[in-house]
Amino acid sequence: MAKAKEQPSPPDAHLEAIVLQAQAITEAWAKRHEFWEDSTHKNPLVHYDTEPGEGVSILTLCSDGMPARCLNEGTREADELGEELAQIGLYLELDDAVTANYYLIDYESALQKQFDQWAQWQWTCRLIEADTADVSGDIYRHFAEHPDDLYRLPHRDFEELISSVFTARGWKTQIGPGTADEGVDVRMWLQSPLGDALTLVQARRYAKHRPIGLEAVAALEAHSLREEASGLFVTTSRYRRVAQRFASRNKKLLLADSSDVTTWCHEASVAVQSAKAKALALESVDRLLAEIRAAGTHPALVCCLKRYPSFCLVLRETPSGALLLPIPSEATSSDGQAGFVLPVLDGRLNYQTPDRGVFRAIRTERNGDVSYWGRGDLYSHWAGEALGFDFWD
Repeated sequence: MAKAKEQPSPPDAHLEAIVLQAQAITEAWAKRHEFWEDSTHKNPLVHYDTEPGEGVSILTLCSDGMPARCLNEGTREADELGEELAQIGLYLELDDAVTANYYLIDYESALQKQFDQWAQWQWTCRLIEADTADVSGDIYRHFAEHPDDLYRLPHRDFEELISSVFTARGWKTQIGPGTADEGVDVRMWLQSPLGDALTLVQARRYAKHRPIGLEAVAALEAHSLREEASGLFVTTSRYRRVAQRFASRNKKLLLADSSDVTTWCHEASVAVQSAKAKALALESVDRLLAEIRAAGTHPALVCCLKRYPSFCLVLRETPSGALLLPIPSEATSSDGQAGFVLPVLDGRLNYQTPDRGVFRAIRTERNGDVSYWGRGDLYSHWAGEALGFDFWD
């Protein structure tokens, strides 16, 4: 009997194993002391829903019970857990009274860089799911520089990436339902003075050894003819010669592969970066600040109502993403511990870096109210009034 061929491990399997080991050690520790109740582990990206940086945490502990109490009070049981985690190169650090994060002790190691890259990959996938157009260009740049990562995408994310890329290139796109889509994954319209030209897209995220045959290409042509549209077949694999010959006889039917997707991502990245640069230009920011000063308030000026309020300008946005620029604030009245603050609108900025601290936020709209979540904070429209702070509260 022939031996079954072993399947290769996912590229991040060794990282997942460390996360599971940390989780198992903590849960065994808590259950040994009979206080795992009201506690759970979460993916840090899911819990904080904000873009990762360097030296990321690998796991988050959320507890409203004894585990958090032990960590906060530094009990003997907490020391016991710390010793067990240290044996696998990890430590726990409190973020607040009910949240703690697991970090590598050697934060400058190659392993930490792998965790950072893994977190960035997961964040990229979350952005693909959230965005119809990448407001910062980071998604497109990632796949332009790492084309092999296209094979790691779930099929639905691959469809959404194709839609997003063409949206950035000026097309209007509509993603299909994912099931019962009659062989059409994305519908795209290119506007022109003569009317909108429709293109039907079939996207197949296949491994290199699974070529696209005649039947799939012919099915797309049939759909295109029925809707009087052009057809675009996109795959990460390749095409059989019979499929290539068939497509070559129809000028309105194009075949594309991963090299084309990489090129599209590069072009979209350049276009978005150019738009970002224009939004960041001093004259653009000054013009926006002048509009705000004249009106007293503005939809592009948002605030975060945390312990000490902060303010940002919305430089660019799509229905699901935005670029926020931090601006300074100043106290209008204060005794050092409590008072009120207003945004500084005279052109002074918080950061002198080339992008002046601009960060990406997830944009949501409910019942006409728009909010932005980024860097662990929630921003909403500033109503034009001074905002209070109280460090004693």
